[in-house]
Amino acid sequence: MVSTSDEGILAEYMVSYWSMKHEKVDRPTKLLETLHIVERYRAGENLQEARSAYDHAVWNGVSVSEMDQRLADLDQFMRDLVRERAAQWGQPH
Repeated sequence: MVSTSDEGILAEYMVSYWSMKHEKVDRPTKLLETLHIVERYRAGENLQEARSAYDHAVWNGVSVSEMDQRLADLDQFMRDLVRERAAQWGQPH
């Protein structure tokens, strides 16, 4: 089932992100989509619209050093999000 609320969409990407990390499978296209959606979430934008309008061309012209920084930021955000959600759901972390 595909979520339509921003929180539901973010949860889907959170699960997908950690799945990619733990599988150790290289999925750069999905990783960049996740980065885009998380950045849109943090900017307060509608994620359903952001997801439907996503085009990988948004990454054209982004330097490697900037991408590395943004991916590091994504990783930290996802770590914090997991801790926050675990606390909300009453799960130890």
